Amino acid sequence: MVVSGDCGGVARRRWSLRVSPGLQVALHAALAVFAGALGGFIALHHPLWPLPLTVTFLAWSTAVCLRPAIWPLVLPALLPVAGLAPWTGWIVVEEFDLLALGAALGCHARLVLRRSPPAGRAVAGVVPWRQSRPRRARWFALARIGLGLLAASWLLALVRGLMAASAGAGPDSVPPGWFAGYEDPLNSLRTAKSLLLMLLLLPSLRSLLDGAPELLARRLAAGVATGLALASLAILVERAGYPGLLDFSTAYRSTALFWEMHVGGAALDAFLAMAVPFAVHAVLRAPGPLAWLLAAALALIAAYAGLTSFSRGVYLSVGFSLTVLAGLLCSTATGASQPAQAAVVRPSERWRVWGGRVLVGVLICELVAVLALGDFMGRRLSASARDLGGRLQHWSEGLSLLRSPAEVLFGRGLGRFPANYSQAVPGRELPGRLRVIDLPGQAQGSYLRLFGPRHSEHLRGAFDLLQRVPSLAEGTYTVVIELRSARLARLRVELCQRHLLYAVPCGRSGVLVHQGGEQWQQVSLGLTASKQTGGWWRQAGPGFISLQFAGPADFIDIGKVSVLAADGRELLRNAAFSDGLRHWFFAGHDYFVPWHIDNLFLELLIDQGAIGLLLLLGLLVLAFANLLGGPGRAQTLAPYLLASLLAAVVVGMVSSLLDMPRTAFLFFLLLCFALFLDEEPAADPPRTPVCPPEKAIADLSQSKITA
Repeated sequence: MVVSGDCGGVARRRWSLRVSPGLQVALHAALAVFAGALGGFIALHHPLWPLPLTVTFLAWSTAVCLRPAIWPLVLPALLPVAGLAPWTGWIVVEEFDLLALGAALGCHARLVLRRSPPAGRAVAGVVPWRQSRPRRARWFALARIGLGLLAASWLLALVRGLMAASAGAGPDSVPPGWFAGYEDPLNSLRTAKSLLLMLLLLPSLRSLLDGAPELLARRLAAGVATGLALASLAILVERAGYPGLLDFSTAYRSTALFWEMHVGGAALDAFLAMAVPFAVHAVLRAPGPLAWLLAAALALIAAYAGLTSFSRGVYLSVGFSLTVLAGLLCSTATGASQPAQAAVVRPSERWRVWGGRVLVGVLICELVAVLALGDFMGRRLSASARDLGGRLQHWSEGLSLLRSPAEVLFGRGLGRFPANYSQAVPGRELPGRLRVIDLPGQAQGSYLRLFGPRHSEHLRGAFDLLQRVPSLAEGTYTVVIELRSARLARLRVELCQRHLLYAVPCGRSGVLVHQGGEQWQQVSLGLTASKQTGGWWRQAGPGFISLQFAGPADFIDIGKVSVLAADGRELLRNAAFSDGLRHWFFAGHDYFVPWHIDNLFLELLIDQGAIGLLLLLGLLVLAFANLLGGPGRAQTLAPYLLASLLAAVVVGMVSSLLDMPRTAFLFFLLLCFALFLDEEPAADPPRTPVCPPEKAIADLSQSKITA
């Protein structure tokens, strides 16, 4: 028990449960060992660079241990590019997990080496100045309790998801492995890891916020802005390689390096919505002309990225959040209570005013160009009413999965929506599945079984088996495939210039037919690639070989795939599936309904029930309250954090966020930052009671408090 005196009268009793320093050290050591062992295990099994990534993981962990404050900068900055699933074949784990686990290892190792409570905490029973304020203590205590309850709900939903997946495993189920799919048990872990990784980093985040919140806020803002720049540059490269930078009529929506969108979803939409307010922060808070020019360039390419996503959710969320942000900044600038947040322009910096006007004018021209020089967004807007009807039906079908009071309260389990929805709703099944079958000691060795839809004939061909190939040169390519099927089966083969979902008009395609039988049949196909034309805004990008199972059999076995260029070069790796699905990938084809419920709140309700939904809503309300009227209001980053979280909520009304781990991690990072953001501490916070010790002792004896 900790007792603090009241200089004005009777001493007040303050109860506080504190963990002993020895137990804290043991806990941090255990978490460091866990993060290090898990990260090292993942790195050593990486399909592309196991040894270099292991060395990089250890070096990154060491850097974080020496300088813990770098991870809030680096993780958001590299988040849009730290995912190589189209090259590795992994979807359950990815390279960003190594970054987060390395940061967790370094942070907990640092806390162990310090062998003392984080800065700002009570030492030897003395309550520091910042924690002696009851209102602030109660505020952050509510945040800790809420996060603890959400973590408990999350873990319960994870256990329910794993148990449901194990109970529903059938004869065609894939055993747990590195290349598990969305209907497999490990999908529960894939969905759960975003919050779990954030909780691993939470002790370090709170310690850093206790010590220097303003510095950490600047680093977070710089990290998110850098991530936005990398994502926007990826979109520039993508559009230059596929539809063209100035083509706004082709039905092509940018995806950047957010591979999670291979089955639809809104990973890029949510990231852009949450990151754009930090571009505004970079422009308004630029310290000099050069930094301002860089921030203005970021704003321009980010606007292009958002506009060419052609997402109505991005348009709505960004427009709403920027309107709220403008209102907050204007009210702050005109209010006398928080002058530190006002962006005052000195006479020597009138260039900011003129530069801002020019930037706004260029952004308006950019908006008009995208909407006026092409008709794709117009077609999407005209179809909004029809799309809303389909989405309402989708939501209704998703809610029908909750069939008992227990499921309404606790949900169906994390990561189980694709399997549950596709099995329970007629006509909504998954259009395809993959299973590698190993035959050790036999001539064939291993082969891939490609399943089609069991019942819905109209879904045949809506599932692509893919492998990345280099940019296609002019010439003839020979595709040779070994096939086997008990019944007549057709396999469509395409060799297309393609980034992820959308391909440039592709004339390099053909259909292979297997007449049925138990014997393997080798079939070949010649595909001719024509020369790509266009200017600097239209450069050829890499492609994919795509295999689409068109039925009518239930499945087809693929023994080996070979793609030979005109000069005899083999373009594929792991062609015989001897390493499982390494280097292979898959994607939906104009059909994404069974993978997402397309609503953040229904996603929470179906996975975690009403309890999980209410807990997250409560934490959001608490975060908004802290940024608007709590201790975090004094920070300059507060309005931008508020706008970012509001954008996530708005885009979450029409999109799923939490089943895409990288985007979900950024959401939880911003949420935790907003929950624990505090005002800057005094330079030398007092470590002794503010009243004389003799007075405190007298008050303590008068109160007759016994412990």
